[in-house]
Amino acid sequence: MNLYQKLKVHLSSRDLFALTLVAAGFILRLRQYLTGRSLWLDEAMLANNIVSRSFAGLTQWLDYDQQAPIGFLWLQKTATQIFGDSEYALRLIPLLAGCAALGVMYLLSRRLSALAGLTALALFAFSSPLIYYTSEAKQYICDVFIALSLLTLYLHLNERGHQRRDIFLLAFSGAIAIWFSHPAIFILAALGVVLFFQSLRQKSTAGWTLLLGGFWLGSFALFYILFARRSVNADVLRVYWGDAFLPLTARAAPWLATAFENSFRDSAGLDLPILFGAALALIGFIGLLRRNKMLALILTLPIFFALLASAFGAYPFAGRMLLFLTPAYFLLWGFGLETLATLFHIPESFWARGLLAASLIFFAARVSLPLFAAPKYQEHIRPTIEYLRDARKDGDLVYVYFWAEPAFRFYAPKYGIGPEGVFNGTDLHATPDAYAYAAELAPLRGHDRVWFIFSHVYERDGFNERESILNYLDSIGNLLREYRVRGTSVYLYLYDLEP
Repeated sequence: MNLYQKLKVHLSSRDLFALTLVAAGFILRLRQYLTGRSLWLDEAMLANNIVSRSFAGLTQWLDYDQQAPIGFLWLQKTATQIFGDSEYALRLIPLLAGCAALGVMYLLSRRLSALAGLTALALFAFSSPLIYYTSEAKQYICDVFIALSLLTLYLHLNERGHQRRDIFLLAFSGAIAIWFSHPAIFILAALGVVLFFQSLRQKSTAGWTLLLGGFWLGSFALFYILFARRSVNADVLRVYWGDAFLPLTARAAPWLATAFENSFRDSAGLDLPILFGAALALIGFIGLLRRNKMLALILTLPIFFALLASAFGAYPFAGRMLLFLTPAYFLLWGFGLETLATLFHIPESFWARGLLAASLIFFAARVSLPLFAAPKYQEHIRPTIEYLRDARKDGDLVYVYFWAEPAFRFYAPKYGIGPEGVFNGTDLHATPDAYAYAAELAPLRGHDRVWFIFSHVYERDGFNERESILNYLDSIGNLLREYRVRGTSVYLYLYDLEP
């Protein structure tokens, strides 16, 4: 009997299918990681802090107004100390967290019914945002891993009857999680509510539950005083995220519809109509509420707490900040399909219900699978800087577009390009006119060889700042050369500028 036959004896068809999903998810994540694409704007801004600062320096306000939990920053710093400051080293912690999250999702799915568990696992494995953020040098996939781990740990300990040592383990894990993940507090708040209701029924555990809650609150209070308070009170949060905070006005209803529709697309990776996605989640919640009230609350309360924080301007309810909610979305949609299957008496056979789940999983796989064959290299700036190094002559000047500066700052020294003759642009998108550009570019006029490098170009409502700057350059000089790597959004131009 070969190894495959031995495994088949011990594993059910469900387990084999689940492990196949895990393997596929792992391959998709590893493929994205191994592309070795250049750091894009956000990654470069955080990476410049990690590489240039000491462990103590990372506890201070970060350059570019970057925000990340101190535990994550120290893990990243440790990785660069051991493996250097390559993209692979800077993305190693997210890779490990993303792959570990996939494993935890598998363990969680085994505790659920086949349709709900496998649907959620498949959506998780094929989710393009989760695949992408597993290879981004930022903290968001760690938020997912921590959220899933806390949920799975609670379910495991709940099955054991919340023994005293289990409560200590949950208390310690929650207190540590706060220092590695900003939205972990929303998960802990949900667990705290559920544990409180459980303690009302089991009065013997009330004291231990209060102790656990106090331990979490103490850890959060210390973290808030040392780090989170300055971020919440800073204007940068409101300025950057703009309309990502729940308005307590008549605009709340349309705002919520838009916010959830965007969240389904940007965080979960499914371009679902809001009515369909919300209805399926609601059906899943109602179906789950009848069978497991505590799990239903744990999955939905973090959404409520995140919205509450958003209403107070403390946490943006948008984009990658909501990545930690994707497991909840997937589980609710899985339970929604199961509730519908039961309601319409769909046979419990693997194929009958599998076809129902496939109709939803298709929306995730149709994005992630093509990216496996052709990963995106949008802000892949390395080849352009290498070309600049080889083509630049003595006396040439270099103008670095404002939003390209963080990536240029990270990579330029690696290619022997020093600060001499390099001019960093300022943020002019608020006043995009010839007068602003004239003042910005005045020191460069009269030079017959000036390189202009653009990346992460500001573009909105038909306005493209790169095109606007190039139009002005064409009016005061002559274009000598243009370079762009196909498939990237990085541009390099050489101009002869008149006095």
